[in-house]
Amino acid sequence: MDAGKDHISELPDELLNAILVRLRSTRAAARTGALSRRWHHLWTPLPGLFLSEGPRDAAFLDTVDAALAACDSVPALKGLTVVLSRGGGIPAERVAVWLRFASEHVVGPLFLLLPTPELDGEEEAAAVLDFPACEGVTRVELSLHGPWRVRPLPSGLFRALTDLTIVCEYMDGSELTALVCKQCPRLTHLKLYFMLANASDISIRSDSLQSLSFSVCKAWLLEIVAPRLEKLSISISPDEAQITAPKLLEIVWADGNYDPRHHRFDDVGRRLRLLELGQIMSLMQKFDEVDELKLGIYIPQGIPGYESFLNETNELPKCKILSISLPWRHGLVPGMLHLLRSCNSTRKISLLVCSDYVSRYPCLPSCPCCSAESHKIDDISLNSLEEVVMKYRLNSPPPLTEEVLKKIRSMFQPKVEVNFYVLSDWKWVRLD
Repeated sequence: MDAGKDHISELPDELLNAILVRLRSTRAAARTGALSRRWHHLWTPLPGLFLSEGPRDAAFLDTVDAALAACDSVPALKGLTVVLSRGGGIPAERVAVWLRFASEHVVGPLFLLLPTPELDGEEEAAAVLDFPACEGVTRVELSLHGPWRVRPLPSGLFRALTDLTIVCEYMDGSELTALVCKQCPRLTHLKLYFMLANASDISIRSDSLQSLSFSVCKAWLLEIVAPRLEKLSISISPDEAQITAPKLLEIVWADGNYDPRHHRFDDVGRRLRLLELGQIMSLMQKFDEVDELKLGIYIPQGIPGYESFLNETNELPKCKILSISLPWRHGLVPGMLHLLRSCNSTRKISLLVCSDYVSRYPCLPSCPCCSAESHKIDDISLNSLEEVVMKYRLNSPPPLTEEVLKKIRSMFQPKVEVNFYVLSDWKWVRLD
């Protein structure tokens, strides 16, 4: 074999491109251009561009510009990813050029992860990033840290877009409404995490939308009209909501602010696959049956708090799986017994006892949680129960001795499988 001969460069372009694809880095592929003239533009027909900041690389922005310029003649690029997780001071105009490139060339996913932008003086609250319509892009994830404001341009369509995630500091409510309702005819999954530049209403009307995650601050009214919507997650609730979603199957309402007078489910079914609630339980009254019911319960100290808990949870929807998370404090035992009275058809119960502290302040004897009636178990029927899982995540947990575990197991029928877990070194360890 001739040691001085370049046998690799004699390989066909198709095979060399297959090798470059396996580098999983556009920057590394582009650097192969230093090998010979033939390699200068060999990397440009790769399926997509993946540009990630290297260690201590101050010229990363120039690298992105050069890579996109080299691909300017490529009619269809099957994806663009730009990841810059460190530093800051990126001009919005420079990123806008990358987005214009994506609107003209990308026919796959688009992912941008960027740090703090460059601001012109102290008066500028956020860097405005123009977001043009990208007809060929199928998925978009904008994860912009720091004071970015995403501004969708009003013209054009995202014809192929099915998945859209926007994480930034600001957007305009009317611009978001126009983007979702008028420019995204195939949108299926939508995730929103930002604050409105000015408090306003948001309307999400879509015949294609199937899932929505909503975490938007300063929204007055959230209107949802989505005949195919199946999954809805609300992390920050608007002042008011009007929801029309006849096929809705899963609801996660993590925010503690829910008021049936202002948050209306105008057209939804009475049966869900999943209902997950944090603190506010009254939303359960909208539904008759839930396959899996997840409740994050917090019982305020004192008589009014405990009575409010009783009223909100007086009747649970019929459920197959009940998962409960509550702190080790006031009302733990009687609260659990109260919930179990509504579990006649439940097959599995999962209990997570969690707190950063164990309450040092016992209830007054007059509190209903201290009454003998609240500790009765003879009116609890769990004939359908098959499995119980109990997890403890406490800084100062009570001792779970073998005697204690045996006593708890004796509360259930012999056919019921009962397992205990404690958190140790960030792992759940089963107690036998």
